[in-house]
Order: sequence, then C-alpha cells, then structure tokens
Amino acid sequence: MSLQPNFKKLDLNLLKVLMVLIETQNTRKAAEALFTSQPSISRSLQKLREHFNDELFIRSQHGLEPTARLDELKSLLLPILGQLETAIEPRSELDLATLDASVNIAINGFIANTFSAPLTHMLLKEAPNIKINISAWQDQTIEQLISGDVDIGINYYPLNLSKQVYQKRIAQDGFVLVCRSGHKLANKMLDETLATEIQLASLVVPDWNELLPLAPRVIESLGIKADVKVRSSYLHSLLAIVKESDILFPCSKLLVNSLSNDFAFVDLPPMPNMPDGQIGMAVGRKHRNNPKMSWLQSCVERTFLSIETL
Repeated sequence: MSLQPNFKKLDLNLLKVLMVLIETQNTRKAAEALFTSQPSISRSLQKLREHFNDELFIRSQHGLEPTARLDELKSLLLPILGQLETAIEPRSELDLATLDASVNIAINGFIANTFSAPLTHMLLKEAPNIKINISAWQDQTIEQLISGDVDIGINYYPLNLSKQVYQKRIAQDGFVLVCRSGHKLANKMLDETLATEIQLASLVVPDWNELLPLAPRVIESLGIKADVKVRSSYLHSLLAIVKESDILFPCSKLLVNSLSNDFAFVDLPPMPNMPDGQIGMAVGRKHRNNPKMSWLQSCVERTFLSIETL
C-alpha cells in the first residue's frame, strides 16, 4: 500500500496530541495528560492547523471549541485512534476479588425493571467490592459512553449512535398489554372484535417514548381507539392502577414474566409499526476492550441469557 504525499508529511505524534485536545479542550490539561509543556502543545496545535488548513479549535470562555472541520475529523479519526490505542496498550489481568471501582450502567426503563436486579447480583457475586450506579438511558447517554462516564448502556436495538459507540444485539424481547388477572381480555389476542376502545397506562421512558407514547399509534392501526388515561415514570404506581381497574399497560414481555399472578397479559398481533423488541448493549469504542469492560460485557450477556432461559 502506497502512502499519499500529504499523509507522509504528517507527524503521527500530532494525532495523539489532537486526540487529547479533543478530550480535554484545554492546552494546559492536554500538556498534563501528555507529560509535556503547554507551549509544546501549542506548537503541536499550530502544526495541526497548518496541515489541515483549518483553525480546528476556537478559543471561548469555556475553553477550546471545535470547528466544523474538526467535528468531521473527530468522526473519522477517533474510532481509528481508539482501536490503535487498544491494540498497543498491554492488557492486564483483572482481579475481580479485589476490584474496587464504580460501575456505571444506563438502561432503558422497560428493560431495567426486569434486568437490573439479576445483573446487580451477578456483578456483586463476582466482584464484591465494586459500587454499582444504574440510571435511565437519557439524551446525554451517548456522549457519556464516549467519554467513559457511563461504562455500558442497554437499550432497544439498533440505535442511531455515533461511530464512537459500539453496539451489539444481545437479546430478544417483545411487547404485550398487561392487565389485571380477571380482565375480559386476559390471555387473548387483541383485535377489534373483542374491543373497539381501550384505556392505557403509559410508562414514560427517557429518550424513547417521553414525547409521544408508542402504544396508541400501534394499537390504533388495528382500528381500536386507544385512550391514554395516565402516564408516569413510576412502574409500581402504574401496576397498582392496572391491578384495580380495566386499564391496560403496554409492557415488555420480559417484565411480564416477573409479575405476580395478580396480572395477566393481552397479546398483540404482528403490526408493521410495532418495535421488534431486539435488545442491544452499547459501549464506547475506545473503552470497549479494556479488562473491566470485557468483564462487564460478559456479565450483561450472561445475565440476559439466564433471563431468556427461565
């Protein structure tokens, strides 16, 4: 493979400086991270500006802000540089018995109610000294995965993610309507011959259905009017309402399997606008192959496998 003339002229050490500047957006912090001086970082930045014929960063009161050209370079270079860093960095063995670290996980609300407890039990059994933080998947989760503030994310798959985030399908879910055990629709397939109008409770899931509930649109494609009577972020409140009324709750099949005999479910027929229920995990590409992340990914996959085989 022959190298292009412009590439031959570039000192590849400058790309390491660029990567750290992108992360820190500050020449002083970049110098500290690379164990060099701030003037040295400034000289490297000037060389990068000359090579790419662009300012790359513009100074503001918040530090260095990227130009449009740098945003373009980030999407192309960071995944490559992250893979190079992973290939070169020596792997160390992970001692789970003495691991003293925080584990930060972001999960879609539907999935979390079934998955959080068994995952927590597995993580603490294998690494008893860790601290686990589980939060809802939010708008900012993708950036947190890239930065490493969130170790691993779990959501319905596939997602429209940055190239700096790796995602993998790991499980299959589906959707039904939960009802009280004595409901007239319990354990039946929903169609317009059984009901022309139903009332719904909707779980508000950040960055998924918080603006407009998905279920009414899906159900109305069957010719059945769906009236959302209550929306809440609190699962237990919704289940208490469903248990004492004829209100139906659109719900994950995995979650249904964990409910008591006070509840039954109503099946939904295949519909073109129904989410297919695949579940995926997402990790920042540059962190994906370090020992801690490899272990976490293994735990997530093994936990889902244990749930699916119950």
